[in-house]
Amino acid sequence: MKASLPPVSNLRIYTPDYFKDEELNSVHGFDQWAENFNDWVYDETKNTGRNVIVGYSLGGRLALQALAQNPTQWFKALLISTNPGFNDNLRHFDPSSEQRRQRWLSDSYWAEEFLKAPWDMVMRNWNAQPVFGGGSEPVRLEKDYNREFLSLALTRWSLAEQQNMRNILSALRQKVMWMVGEKDEKFVSMSQNMHHELGLDFDIAPDASHRVLFDRPREVAEKIKQILQQLS
Repeated sequence: MKASLPPVSNLRIYTPDYFKDEELNSVHGFDQWAENFNDWVYDETKNTGRNVIVGYSLGGRLALQALAQNPTQWFKALLISTNPGFNDNLRHFDPSSEQRRQRWLSDSYWAEEFLKAPWDMVMRNWNAQPVFGGGSEPVRLEKDYNREFLSLALTRWSLAEQQNMRNILSALRQKVMWMVGEKDEKFVSMSQNMHHELGLDFDIAPDASHRVLFDRPREVAEKIKQILQQLS
């Protein structure tokens, strides 16, 4: 994807690994993570330019937290296959919410699987989930991951723990580029609803599942190009 981007003077691309960086790993909940991440960005850039954040799926939900925590630090955000959260008024997990409780049970199950089950079996079962719709499967090797942090990510960053971000998206919609896969019916429907309710525009990547980043990398690169053109 980087190879598809046009040359831009003073462009710096960062790809932090939030499973390996001590300040960005899944020990931290959403609020603390967002603060840590924005501090990390400031330390790296000293606010000398305009910052763009790109996030996919869980990375998109984390990017949305960073945008909400300090909107002035970000020029644009490209959020791909990102869930804005349950459409309620809760800030965190509450067992009185049936949909949050069900999500917590599901994420807790997967957290246990990622912690203890044989890696090949976990990957096979994870990729078989309907949300991925049979799209491209990235190669993930056990040696590249800390399984404890993967397990923690599923609970600390569970959708059950995430506040509804729709009001934030509405307020910051001029900064946000929203992208979903054509075959990802749940996220297409959610995006259509937010377009009608919040005025949030979105793009559909043709013939892509939830994994837009892997199914249609050129389309993602094209969206990033559009942002970079605004920087020149």
